[in-house]
Amino acid sequence: MKKLMGLMLGTLLVSGCASLPESENVGTRGLPLCEANELCPTVMVSWNEQKKDVLDMTISLNSVSHYYNIKHVSFSNGQKTLGFDPAAATEQEPILGMYRSRTSVTVPVKLMAALKVQGPKEAQSITMSLETDKGTITRYVLKNGQESLLFQQFKTVYK
Repeated sequence: MKKLMGLMLGTLLVSGCASLPESENVGTRGLPLCEANELCPTVMVSWNEQKKDVLDMTISLNSVSHYYNIKHVSFSNGQKTLGFDPAAATEQEPILGMYRSRTSVTVPVKLMAALKVQGPKEAQSITMSLETDKGTITRYVLKNGQESLLFQQFKTVYK
């Protein structure tokens, strides 16, 4: 009887794990290069195995004073700019006395690679700009060859 129960439990466990969706993979959170006194967006990059050419980026701004309505996200190397509109309106929620504003955009997997290589000379700086209702917030993703955690996320995905 114990063997039968063990076999049934093992079968249930294996079939339960086999039924979990494997199509969604989530990367770690990344940050651009920010100074200590700057508002620094947190970015989570996720991808779907069925759509290997695009990534979903969830961008969060945590502020002690107010919410932000994120209207547009762009990446630039000074010569070329690629812009993306959010998939939906900015979500706003209070978290532990902070004001969190969050939105998602879909970007190509090779976004950073497209911006890093420009002709015979590689770009040494790439910025991410968030156009908000309170002005534009621009932070470096790559600055003078120094890679942010966000840039490193992209590198691991498109390799």
